[in-house]
Amino acid sequence: MFGITRPRIRAWLKSLAMAALAVLIEMVKPILLVLLRLRRRQPARSLWTGTPIINMAVCARAERTLGIQADSLVFYTYFISSEFTYDMSGWARGPAIWREVLLPFFVLCWACLRYQRFHFFCDRGLLPGSRFLCNEHELKLLRFLGKKIYLYAYGADVRTRKETEALGTFNCCTECPNPGNACVCDDAKGAAHQTLLTKYADAVFSMGDMIHYTPGSCNDLYYWPIDLEKDQGQRYAPSYPDPESTRPIRIVHAPNHRGFKGTHFLIEAVESLRNEGHALELVLVERVPNDQALEIYRTADIIFDQCLIGFHGYFALEAMAMGKPVMVFIRHPQEYLIAAHECPLVNTPADRVVDVLRSLLHDRQRLHALGTKGRQYIAQHHTLAAFARRLAQKYQDFEAPVGTCSKSRTAISSSIAA
Repeated sequence: MFGITRPRIRAWLKSLAMAALAVLIEMVKPILLVLLRLRRRQPARSLWTGTPIINMAVCARAERTLGIQADSLVFYTYFISSEFTYDMSGWARGPAIWREVLLPFFVLCWACLRYQRFHFFCDRGLLPGSRFLCNEHELKLLRFLGKKIYLYAYGADVRTRKETEALGTFNCCTECPNPGNACVCDDAKGAAHQTLLTKYADAVFSMGDMIHYTPGSCNDLYYWPIDLEKDQGQRYAPSYPDPESTRPIRIVHAPNHRGFKGTHFLIEAVESLRNEGHALELVLVERVPNDQALEIYRTADIIFDQCLIGFHGYFALEAMAMGKPVMVFIRHPQEYLIAAHECPLVNTPADRVVDVLRSLLHDRQRLHALGTKGRQYIAQHHTLAAFARRLAQKYQDFEAPVGTCSKSRTAISSSIAA
């Protein structure tokens, strides 16, 4: 009736919510500024927040090793978890005006008074914004109050179609089941997003294939640390492939997005090798909480990450931490990996899955060696301590003393302009 549909109503309500948040922020800006100036100098505190990827909680724990009060906060979680310092999902109930406007606004005001550094992924901070984009009014408020803003790419928040297709034959778009749904996709929108983010950020961090979408970003932080001491060291206790085992090789794969991971290439490869007479098992781990998934990974002889994207996920790092050989497609190892010459990832593009698997099936000594090297690689480069050292260096690089030119914003703006 009258051409009004539910999607149009939702879009109108969201626009109304964004307008309300903008008005509230303008009203509260001078109040927050006065309160901050009246307070005594506070110790440095950091808040990791936004999209509820579990890695942000691990980054916060790593930062605490530097003697900094670092917390993580989310408004919802993908699975029940106690990893985050503040989980607001119990509060994020009730009418939309509370969930989408008042609660995020109150949390933002509280955070502005408590924290000096804000760490977001590229698609969301504390306030809801446009699809795959932080709320500009929030970024503007943080900049007005003199806060430090650090943004991190995780993949879908920066990937665009033309840039992705230009990477090569195998990529995220190769078998995407629903273009425009799982990532930014639109190239013009992605470029506009990056221009907006770099306008306010002290630094944008990126890595792997994501560096192609984030001009001017800092690409050597490698911000997916692994907590090897978690649960008294039991969470990632190594379980290397047995070089003397005679049971069928077990391959484990976690296809949270089959179209992007190239899952069918693995399934077809396994079937082909079985038809050749090879004995092997394939276990697919889907919709399983992380703790349960880790126990399944522990039973693997080989972990298969992906063969299309061109960069490893956090899953691959967890697998190496547990002493597992990992098959994964890395498009440009020297450019994408920290200490690439030490990394034992088995490079596996989609057109080589069968050949790589065949080469590993009957070489259990090699599987054991790859697992050992993987654990050593994580212990050397991806622990909380290793990440914390890199983060501390970035703070030195991007937080110039008063009266000097900060490296970050000048470098980012120059790159965007170029």
